[in-house]
Amino acid sequence: MGIKYRKDDDLAFLQYCTEDDLQVLARYLTHDKDGEPRITSELLDDQDFKAHSGHAEQYKCCWHLIAGELQHFGGDTFVNVFRGGGVFYKEVLSDVCDKLKVKFGKTDSVYEIENKLLDKFISDSWEKMSAEQKEELLKGVGLDGKLGGAAGLLALQAALRLGGAASYKVSIMVASAVAKMFAGRALAVVAGGGVLRGLAILGGPIGLAITTILTVPAISGAAYRVTIPSVIQIAYMRRAYEEQDRF
Repeated sequence: MGIKYRKDDDLAFLQYCTEDDLQVLARYLTHDKDGEPRITSELLDDQDFKAHSGHAEQYKCCWHLIAGELQHFGGDTFVNVFRGGGVFYKEVLSDVCDKLKVKFGKTDSVYEIENKLLDKFISDSWEKMSAEQKEELLKGVGLDGKLGGAAGLLALQAALRLGGAASYKVSIMVASAVAKMFAGRALAVVAGGGVLRGLAILGGPIGLAITTILTVPAISGAAYRVTIPSVIQIAYMRRAYEEQDRF
């Protein structure tokens, strides 16, 4: 039958993302963390996807198939047969947030919900950080490193809500840690020195918090092992897209 992509305004930007970032997203959909192909994935067997094999921009050419595959993972397979496709991205994202106990409003935009998801990982790791690590994180996203305790976390959360550079830098940190856990590699990103300083703590409290959250039995189902890292990757990609010089 082939993969059917439902036109989705919240995923349309994927066509402008980098080949490397799309490849990481596709890998979450097609392989488990041990590198074994997922039996529930259709992407690798899709005729259009295979026709672009060896193309320098295979994933960019097939971004709509990658998006369609995610939509199918987010919906009930039996229901998808009658619907003619999967679910919209916002439903996938909302389901992930419900599973991770991330609070959000029904009228929140996808961008706002993604920020609350990113906030979950940062907030859960904050109390486990030393004063030096907190300073490192704050400086890494462009905030005053001298802020400590609750004030530092509140400043970080406020910066996330505002979006922009701080949200982008946090998304790099979180998505990079997830990529190392689920894809066996860090994201291939061109990052400034501030971001790289933030990335240096990924093996510590942030990495530990992400590992703890993503390995609890409640989210061990096959679908969540796909949708959780996928929406985190998409949150990063959306912010990377916004940071591009598009003149």
